Amino acid sequence: MSNQFIALDFETANSSPASICSVGMVKVVDKHMTETFYTLVDPEARFSEGNIRVHGITPEDVKDAPTFEDVFPHMMNFIGDLPIVAHNANFDMKVLYASLERYEKEIPSIQYFCSVQMGRRTVQNHSYSLKNMMQYYNIDFKGHHHALNDAKAAAMITYRLLEHYPSLEDYLKSHKKYLRTMKNNKSKSAAMSQYNDALLQIKPTEDVTDDTHPFFDKKIAISGTLFLKRKELVQYIVNNGGTYTINDDMDIFIHGKNRGNTPSKKEQIVRNKLAMGKDIVLINNEKLKSLIDFYNSLKTLKTRN
Repeated sequence: MSNQFIALDFETANSSPASICSVGMVKVVDKHMTETFYTLVDPEARFSEGNIRVHGITPEDVKDAPTFEDVFPHMMNFIGDLPIVAHNANFDMKVLYASLERYEKEIPSIQYFCSVQMGRRTVQNHSYSLKNMMQYYNIDFKGHHHALNDAKAAAMITYRLLEHYPSLEDYLKSHKKYLRTMKNNKSKSAAMSQYNDALLQIKPTEDVTDDTHPFFDKKIAISGTLFLKRKELVQYIVNNGGTYTINDDMDIFIHGKNRGNTPSKKEQIVRNKLAMGKDIVLINNEKLKSLIDFYNSLKTLKTRN
């Protein structure tokens, strides 16, 4: 049976695990790297100076990059049903888990293992860092902290370590883990707090506000996945005179699809308020799209006239 796996590496914008700014992956079949995957990612979060010094990625670099929400389906297509290895997998899997939680994505059934732990179980070295393991195998290593380079390094280390085992399958019998079993509630809470802080700082980009727009002078809360990215929707709200709120005091509640198709906690709170006579306008994904299309067409007509 051939040894097939995906080597993966993330770089983050700040200390929050849910701030991916680049991802690199390598597909390995036996000892051959058959495919690579790399992209910058807009973390929709601030960059810390310390992280920039490590990987060199700046806010300007990711200005036009896709978000993790856009990138993740392509990652899953690349990974397929293969196990993932990462050098210090605890970090990379926390990053993946926290990012999935932040964007309210279902946690997939991914097997993973760690090349640091594999190295410790298999060979004697003074250090099991990526750089020192590459030196152990006399492999030239340049471009450290570039996600694709680090993923390639993890791949080269792993398939050399696998020479000590009958097969990858044999090694994984005792040493595999599953992403779904990871707990990351503290990271999720911190990431969501930071994400909402960034959304609350969004300012209008248009000088003229239409006071007839239903969002004008309204407090608006959002929950779930919608046809617009959260940042784009908040920008639309403030451009039309509204205020994005994360509190329960709201005039309008925009709700999209939630994981498992079950109502979010915020939606349950809103529906309880409605049952108690509170006046809150509910807007689902379809109504939101129709509303935006309608007011965009009105703006186009006004511009022509």
